[in-house]
Amino acid sequence: MDCKLLEKYWEGKCSAREAKQVEEFLRENRSEADVSLQKAWEHAPTSISDKDSQRIREGVFAIVKADMGKIRHLSVSAFRKSLVIAASFLLFLAAGSTAYFMYQPRTAHWIVVNNIRDTAKEIELTDGTKIWLKPGSSISYTDEFGEQERNIKLRGEAYFDVAKDSSRPFQVRTENITTRVLGTMFNIKAYEFEENIQIVLSEGSVSVTLKEEETEREIAKMHPGELLNFDKINNNTSVDAIRNSGEELYKGNKLVFHNTTIQEALTRISRIYRMEIDMSTLSATDKGKHVSGVFHNTTPVDAMQRILFIHHMVLEQKDGKLLVKREKQLIDSQ
Repeated sequence: MDCKLLEKYWEGKCSAREAKQVEEFLRENRSEADVSLQKAWEHAPTSISDKDSQRIREGVFAIVKADMGKIRHLSVSAFRKSLVIAASFLLFLAAGSTAYFMYQPRTAHWIVVNNIRDTAKEIELTDGTKIWLKPGSSISYTDEFGEQERNIKLRGEAYFDVAKDSSRPFQVRTENITTRVLGTMFNIKAYEFEENIQIVLSEGSVSVTLKEEETEREIAKMHPGELLNFDKINNNTSVDAIRNSGEELYKGNKLVFHNTTIQEALTRISRIYRMEIDMSTLSATDKGKHVSGVFHNTTPVDAMQRILFIHHMVLEQKDGKLLVKREKQLIDSQ
């Protein structure tokens, strides 16, 4: 064993890996350990703090109790010297252990916020960022948020009013898409059961990147009043100017649809408000028809009825379920 490494260990300056290496060596090589302890004793400080004294006293008594059989055969002077050596060993071991734990990487703990209510949930993060989390959605971040980075994971939909901080960009991860900003206002819709991720920018600018295996590439830089649509099936991205991008649309409890298929619109409403809906009678063409609009001050069922009315479809409540039919099908079944 390298003497310099042993000295480094007793001084509490070892890395976690080095400390582990030294401790394993001392356990397996008793004679070398005795020599090392002797040197530690010779260079031990003449005075120690009350706190260290108490810790050493407790440790020495534990050693004496555990090895009493051997100590009975020692002379008085040898016994006292053994206690001093043990005390020195414990003092330096305490320093080494402190260094060991200081070098251990801290495990971050995840914080998850779910919105199980029927209305948007307002959240304020430690950096001053405000989030309006839609029903049925969740965000997650570690307890280290804001220390060096500001990273958030989103499932569902949320509107962000990000506090400005040029030294710590704010990042929102939604599946394999990351939205990076310094300080701005935007809405992200990223439901796992939908084929598209949509980002609407109200203010500022954002960079959107796509992770592909081990690489990450920028797919868009957005400006206010733009809507990004990412097709998760084909990895296609489009950015278009829209009229409705203001914060007032997304902070509250409005249902906002931008060129969304009927199937996705009805599924989103039913998932958010925990309703069961049956669209099995619709053709693929009917399910693929699109809807755009803002629905507010209305019930979930009324919103669905309005969406269907545009495309000559109706909603029927039967056996506790919502059944979607074309108007002709409903007439024929009556």
